Amino acid sequence: MDLIHKVVLYAALGFLGLSLVLPGLHEIIKTIPDNAPYAPETADAKNQFRALNGMMMGVGIMAFWICFYLEESRNLIIVLGYIVLMVAAARIYSIVVDGFPSAKTWAYMVIELVLGSLFLMWPPNE
Repeated sequence: MDLIHKVVLYAALGFLGLSLVLPGLHEIIKTIPDNAPYAPETADAKNQFRALNGMMMGVGIMAFWICFYLEESRNLIIVLGYIVLMVAAARIYSIVVDGFPSAKTWAYMVIELVLGSLFLMWPPNE
């Protein structure tokens, strides 16, 4: 694997890791006020919200872990590509059934499409 390939993958994995671990941890530990936008209202909903953020953190930690074993992690990078593309697909479906989101959500979707495509189309060589 050449240097450019490694640098691009390290940057993409690092970006993905940071963008999942930091917000995930923040959403797990913060107190959710009842009047916050997107606030879950019941203990069950709050539990599910925190669990989903824990899963998001786990995927981010996996992205960081792959950085230490990049050349041996072809299959994990492909799996990350599918995960990120499924998130983007869910966003696209939401646009169809729920309406158009804010510019921030569009930016997330574009980034997810780019990262997912990168991981699937340019994983480390076998």
